[in-house]
Amino acid sequence: MDWKTLLRTLLFLLLVWSLCGTEAKGAFGASPAAPPASRGDAVCVPRRLWRWRETCPEYGPGTTAYRVAHIRLPDPLPQLPVVELKPDPEEDIVPFTYAYVQRLPLAVYRHPMEAKLGLPPVRVMLSGRQWVSVVGMVEYEGERWVQINKDEFVPADALVFGRPSSFQGVYLTDQPAYPFAWINRPVRPSRVPQGPPDPNVPLYRRYQLVTIYAKEFRPPQEMWYLIGPDQWVEQKNVSVVTVDPPPAGVRPGERWIEVDLFEQTLAAYEGERMVYATLISSGRVGATPTPPGFYRIWGKFALSKMSNPDVRDGSPIWYYLEDVPWVMYFHGAYALHAAYWHDAFGFTRSYGCVNLPPRDARWLFEWADVGTPVWVHITPPFPETGGP
Repeated sequence: MDWKTLLRTLLFLLLVWSLCGTEAKGAFGASPAAPPASRGDAVCVPRRLWRWRETCPEYGPGTTAYRVAHIRLPDPLPQLPVVELKPDPEEDIVPFTYAYVQRLPLAVYRHPMEAKLGLPPVRVMLSGRQWVSVVGMVEYEGERWVQINKDEFVPADALVFGRPSSFQGVYLTDQPAYPFAWINRPVRPSRVPQGPPDPNVPLYRRYQLVTIYAKEFRPPQEMWYLIGPDQWVEQKNVSVVTVDPPPAGVRPGERWIEVDLFEQTLAAYEGERMVYATLISSGRVGATPTPPGFYRIWGKFALSKMSNPDVRDGSPIWYYLEDVPWVMYFHGAYALHAAYWHDAFGFTRSYGCVNLPPRDARWLFEWADVGTPVWVHITPPFPETGGP
């Protein structure tokens, strides 16, 4: 072999060696120098993602597709260690029949006869949202009257009888390995995050329980959750429960309650183990918020009347709720209690208290003692890079 052939061979081997070294670095070591392209100019195909990650947007379509393609679900899918409590349908959900006052102002009489005689009422309900407990019903001169307290009667057509929510949370037999959630509005999952609803997937109904296997953030403020094979739902359609460690102030093994104001969920713990979870309705953000903080239950009452302490009857923002059951005060006048007047759990609704479905309120009332810690906090699922 002459020297020219030898030189060409050596140059070829040197070139092959340099290329192999570059590929090895790209696969196993530091990324090779990126081409002169900004993040916004990058077309992030899988090959580019492997070699020049710094040129690809962290949450762009390419990187999202890359991450989604590499999700591996367990097979078979694990079952949540929960018991969905289903009480006897004939069981009374709340201790009274309740009714909403639909006609205001409303005169309250000692007896229907006094109304017929033109005698003055014992009191007048003037304004706002008012709910009453129904003691019984009578008929007087062909008109139906409802007794709402001792020596207090109102015309039956002034009231609308309520239907308390029958929803109830779950008891956990073991610590869940994955976060879980309730569907809070009907939704049909998408095959990929931000994709169109998949017509081949059944509609998920409100209050249906699902497991969350993965999540994917999309700017500016969208979080998508994987709830089954190729089944993604946006965060706004679910209320999530995640196992959290006890906050500072909880003693080892002590029972405590976690209230998540962002997710509108509540979890009960015994030490580090979650034993119960459900949905709530806390105070309206910006209007009548529930204050975050670490508290302890200072008082328990099987029944309590509740009203707006800042105004009197006659104000449009007045409210009066008779015989609210299973009340546990944890911070001044803020309480955990049953809400018999709505079925909007999973969404903010209250004047600052933590509304619970009646069956959950009763369970917690029997489980928690005075002094039980209550940790109220806000934990949005979005990363800090997702905007304000």
